[in-house]
Amino acid sequence: MTTTLPPLANLCESCEVLDLDDSAWPGDIEGSDTEGYHLGIVTEYLDSNRVKLDYFLLDSLPDLPCLSDAEQKGCDFCSVLKRAIQKYARDAFDQVVVQLFYQCPNSEESGDSGQSGIGIQSLVAQLLWIGYDENGDHLSRSSWLRFDMGSPPGPVAQWLRLESPPRDEALCAENVRMILSNVEQSNHIRSSEPGTVYPTRLVDVGVEETNVCRLIETHSDTTFEQSPDIPYVTLSYCWGSMDDSARQFKTERNSLHSRLSGFGIDQVSPSLHDAIRVTQALKIRYLWVDALCIIQDDDEDWDRESTRMSFVYQNATLTICAAASTSSQQGFLKRDRIATRIRFQSRLDEEVSGSYTLRLVGEVEEGFHAAVDSLSLILSHSYWGLRGWVLQEYELSQRALIFGKTKLHIITENGFQSESKETVETSECAPGTLYIKEAQNGYYREYLNFLSLIENYSTRMLSNRSDKLAAISGLANRSLSTYSREYLAGHMFPHIDLFWTALVAQSPTRLTRSVLIEQLQSRELYIAPSWSWASRNHLIAFGDGQSSLVSKESDFSDVRAECDIVESRVSLAGLNPFGGVKYGGSLVLRGAVVPLLLHVQLLPVLGSNIKLCRATEEGRYVADLNFDWNDSGDRESFEELSLVLIGSRKAEENLSWEPMKIVYEHEWDDNGVKIELDDEMETSPDAMPTVIVSGLPPRGHTGLRKERIIYHHYLHGASEDTRAAESIKAGYPPKGAARAQRRAPDKSVISTAPGLGTLENEDERYAYGIIIHPASELGKYLRVGVFLSVPREQGGLDYFRGRPVQTVEII
Repeated sequence: MTTTLPPLANLCESCEVLDLDDSAWPGDIEGSDTEGYHLGIVTEYLDSNRVKLDYFLLDSLPDLPCLSDAEQKGCDFCSVLKRAIQKYARDAFDQVVVQLFYQCPNSEESGDSGQSGIGIQSLVAQLLWIGYDENGDHLSRSSWLRFDMGSPPGPVAQWLRLESPPRDEALCAENVRMILSNVEQSNHIRSSEPGTVYPTRLVDVGVEETNVCRLIETHSDTTFEQSPDIPYVTLSYCWGSMDDSARQFKTERNSLHSRLSGFGIDQVSPSLHDAIRVTQALKIRYLWVDALCIIQDDDEDWDRESTRMSFVYQNATLTICAAASTSSQQGFLKRDRIATRIRFQSRLDEEVSGSYTLRLVGEVEEGFHAAVDSLSLILSHSYWGLRGWVLQEYELSQRALIFGKTKLHIITENGFQSESKETVETSECAPGTLYIKEAQNGYYREYLNFLSLIENYSTRMLSNRSDKLAAISGLANRSLSTYSREYLAGHMFPHIDLFWTALVAQSPTRLTRSVLIEQLQSRELYIAPSWSWASRNHLIAFGDGQSSLVSKESDFSDVRAECDIVESRVSLAGLNPFGGVKYGGSLVLRGAVVPLLLHVQLLPVLGSNIKLCRATEEGRYVADLNFDWNDSGDRESFEELSLVLIGSRKAEENLSWEPMKIVYEHEWDDNGVKIELDDEMETSPDAMPTVIVSGLPPRGHTGLRKERIIYHHYLHGASEDTRAAESIKAGYPPKGAARAQRRAPDKSVISTAPGLGTLENEDERYAYGIIIHPASELGKYLRVGVFLSVPREQGGLDYFRGRPVQTVEII
């Protein structure tokens, strides 16, 4: 099967900017007589590795009259651009602004000295969608259309370092040979545990071009009793909307018998249809797909099969990843034909002449998505790649066959090979490399991998919130299989992993404290106890949101529990020890509890929606606070809240804080003249954040306005040479002076707090814990945030010595 190139494009005057002038590009001719020459592109001077073209268009939706007119006059690129914009247009918008850029790869992929390994990666159209909502308010949204560039082997491909365009058919003979070659040259280690070699059920797809399939039960089929090495493949795909999911061809209790009897391939959903054809083309007889191989309306069967998920994917010959579709009602083999071909004549070397293709890949939400390679785009930014279940489906697999919108990729332990490429390239994204293989290196490595896994998982989407723990249970089982008894609703070591931060500041959805409290106590919305990360429906990070307590094995000796776990109660919803839990879980802690009667400063960062929260006592630092809500009033009361100490960490020798410049509201306007901020402060991403604070400066901080600085901690500190000098100038004592000025703790009651030890020879330690709020049920509490107290001024573990010890039940 060949690659059919689109006809050479006729271009209107506006689109003639696509006539690439290599003499105007930043870079020199590179290469040699033996290896050939190419255009060297220096990306370090480019904004986001892009070259902006002299192109601007404002057009009306939905008909796009400007592009339609140019299309009728014969401009092929205007025709392609029109089809691409209409494909992704939303009803709420009635105008679109278009600008064009040539995109070079990310600097991480570009090699040394800013010279890119691939020349020009894509053409991107930056779109600004403009419209009005139902209330007549202005709406705008930005997105990017990515058109990948390609050229068949020849002078243009060599000169611009372009990849070959994809083949016409995904399952052409060349692609099938490439897939089978990679499978044969890689290892496949199957589980030998009794009852785990094969899934409970598989779909027998027959031989190639067979149009009748049937569901089989492996435990009663003599074929599977006779051999432990029968190959089968699994399918990873998106179910889609609730309507699409309801229409999906599936197995239920009343249809089980008919599925076992057989069904036509024309009956199944489009995604399953394509998966059957791929399985047949690879000459593999059996396919596992959840919708058919699990009885969907049988809770016991679903629960039992979910406990086996890790073995289903591990033992599969490969996993088909339907990344090109967003629903079970979409196939993934048919390729989009929105493409054109542009002439190219080098101005630097007259012998370099030919053309390159522009093929629509799709819409991306962020500009940097246009700069990543096609495989990374699929794994990290596609709808399929962001689906919650996909994380374990991909990571548990030993080989992955990924069908993108324009190309397919086969990934094994040896690396990956993309369609139209002759070589296998090394890859850090092979299945199992992130969370499983390293787990063999020891207990702490397993745990660190698990924390990283949960942070990744929290970024992903789930159609059903009730799947929160189940959708990661197979991967948790593989990475923590020997520690299932310690697993509590996604947690293992409370004094470490209870310290997680809800990154709600990054969420566009506004969440108030009252709504949060209501949600955490709702039976209908219940997924896990409030202290579990699984109870939240947004990003989380272990630690305070900026640094983690443990990032390597040696860190564990620096961390210490400062409370006792009196009791933990979590009831499993089924048989899966890593699966969902029932309503009513709780954790009873005994330790130092401090009512939040401190002064809490809400520090809004200039130019951002983020509010930093800091607790002070008599004007001196105590702790930084992270609340689980992001919509706070300026006069919000915190008197109901309490700080519960759960652990401490040894401070680094060179403890440093990041400075933040403070501007008080009464100083923001001096006689009608606003304080001028430094240009560097406003433009440099590394400059100190500027925060606006109400009230008056605390005692002892009466220096000049532009010298007033507070400090924000680093858990993993850097040197603090200049910062120490700045802190003295601003009136804040550096590390050596901080201890002497603290309020002396009451030594008579120090020993009452669990784990706090004695003062003698005690190193400076961070203190950290959770923030609790009374629940509606008397005597019980909800976790609503975390705090970190750095050993500066009043802060650190010393602050909690001598505090009353209480027993609290957190639900």
